[in-house]
Amino acid sequence: MKHEKTRDPFIDNARFILVALVVAGHFFSPIRNDYQIIYDLNNILGLFRMPALIILTGFLSKGFMKPGYIEKITKKILIPYLVFQFAVGAYYYWLFDYSTLNIDFLRPQYTLWFLLSLFIWNLLLFVFTRIKYPLLIAVVIGVLIGYSDGAGHYLSIHRTFVFFPFFLIGFYMRKEHFEFFKVPSAKIYGLIGFVVVWFALGYFFTPGEALTWIQGRTPYEEMGYIRWDIGLGRLLIYALSLIIGFAFLTFVPKNKTFFTHLGIRTAYIYILHAAVIRTLYEFYLDDWVNELWHYFAILLFSFILALILGSKPVVWLTKPFIEGKIVDYILFPLRKVKRLIESKIKYQFK
Repeated sequence: MKHEKTRDPFIDNARFILVALVVAGHFFSPIRNDYQIIYDLNNILGLFRMPALIILTGFLSKGFMKPGYIEKITKKILIPYLVFQFAVGAYYYWLFDYSTLNIDFLRPQYTLWFLLSLFIWNLLLFVFTRIKYPLLIAVVIGVLIGYSDGAGHYLSIHRTFVFFPFFLIGFYMRKEHFEFFKVPSAKIYGLIGFVVVWFALGYFFTPGEALTWIQGRTPYEEMGYIRWDIGLGRLLIYALSLIIGFAFLTFVPKNKTFFTHLGIRTAYIYILHAAVIRTLYEFYLDDWVNELWHYFAILLFSFILALILGSKPVVWLTKPFIEGKIVDYILFPLRKVKRLIESKIKYQFK
């Protein structure tokens, strides 16, 4: 209870809204080509929802030097990744009637790249917090990684280093930095930021180009660029993401709301939503979406799904897998045996 009282509702509100927007983005992905405005809006949302979520995740990762931290992130991040990489792979094999069951733990399924990258980002803190100019070096690596043809989906290396600067920004932010976004007058700057980014994105990139840059998973050459200075495009995307990301934060409610408590359950929403959406499209939505009002309904579905996946029944049902507690259940008999052996050894040497 004490821990709950110290939580900042502003952070939890922001986390829930962002993960709900991620859900909305994946709901609209299969139908974004139907209307140009949907494509453009999805690009604008994509420009900040993951970067801003990663910044907040980095902000909440300050305890990395505490004893047992690696064990903690292994249990809470890596184990859920491995569990759902297998479960989702097996489920998609059935859902889409694939000819072969191919589960590769080194190539993340769809949205699961974030879990693998998050685990690596936490490990990278042990290196980057010990060097000079860590953020500058992270940005340079994020730009240069695009010139490597070999850095792609494998181990989520490309996305890991492209998005790592946002994680570092969040890590180095302090609580007082967020106070600016809570000031009413900040909304004016936020609105200006949205407008500037909207026009800048449309001016410098076509919608298709913008989408590829925003996703951050494709090397420059594979995107069709062979210019030596194309890395400047990544710097521009970084700048636009930060501007609109911080603009978004100015509109986040600073007090408790009906969804504030769901800010601590974003992992459940993020991990589970993709399989649900793909199932809905496979059996129903693909044929259903054909009228304009259906697109507004899809937006409503997104937030309803986020609320459901963050609800107590879903959390209770999936907690052992999403929080890695299944490891405790599996190792419990072994730990009992270990303690029994240790107690007998102590007794013999008395």
